[in-house]
Amino acid sequence: MARTPVQLDPAKYEQDEDGLPREIVRAWTREKYLRVRKYVGISGRAVRRNWRKRGTAGASYIELFCGPGKVRIEDTNEVTDGSPLVAWLESKTTDSAFTQVHVADADERLVVACQSRLKLAGAPVRSEIGPAIETVDRIIKKLNHYALHFAFLDPYNLRALPFSIIRKLATLEHMDILIHVSVQDLNRNLGKYLKQKSSPLDTFAPGWRVGLDTDRPEQTIRGKVFAHWRSLIKDEGMETAEVAEVVTGTKRQPLYWLAFAARHKRALEFWEKIRTVGPASASLFPKSL
Repeated sequence: MARTPVQLDPAKYEQDEDGLPREIVRAWTREKYLRVRKYVGISGRAVRRNWRKRGTAGASYIELFCGPGKVRIEDTNEVTDGSPLVAWLESKTTDSAFTQVHVADADERLVVACQSRLKLAGAPVRSEIGPAIETVDRIIKKLNHYALHFAFLDPYNLRALPFSIIRKLATLEHMDILIHVSVQDLNRNLGKYLKQKSSPLDTFAPGWRVGLDTDRPEQTIRGKVFAHWRSLIKDEGMETAEVAEVVTGTKRQPLYWLAFAARHKRALEFWEKIRTVGPASASLFPKSL
């Protein structure tokens, strides 16, 4: 007998006018979407458009935590597209439409909703269902390794983002990655993670404990964790931008970093041009010394 799926959390999801679920998000989510749109735009005008005109291998957009593709800003009536739709529509606007759009999520209902909305918008969408650590393998098998690729990794917490996901994406020569890193998770739980023999940090940044002085201030320890994480990305042949965008909440509390990684210098230059979107963000990596 088929198992009836658990109802989506009504505090996080509601039904949209099209009958599909939409996510209820906080106001600062606009910043993520704006950066996705701006990066898709600048890279499309400068690279993807010419890449396609030369008849080369095309370009893909990848989201492993896609959500339903439609959101409402909490405490408002503002309904807008989620990041997969934002990326696809912007690529069309710049005459550099992605030749493949790959979306995945752990909940089938969210994937179905996102895929339906992308299809309605004319996107060449393919989907996978399951945790990102599994769907990344299935998606990579479908990619043209000579194509351009842009992946947006937008998990809720550090546990959902094992480094092996980044390592696998980094095997592709023309891969740019925008990564949502939950500093809120680290701020709240660092003390607990330090005491645990095995914690989400062990998969997020393998080897982070090596040489760690736990008597140092937590701010210093956080800096060391992220410095180590960036070094792991470099070991995979990619560079991270020198700064990460820190997105803050209504009380100016840091919520997450948006970190950008790429193999090629030009992509990092594009990110540098578009990364600052408003006064709600600050640009820094935590100090590790």
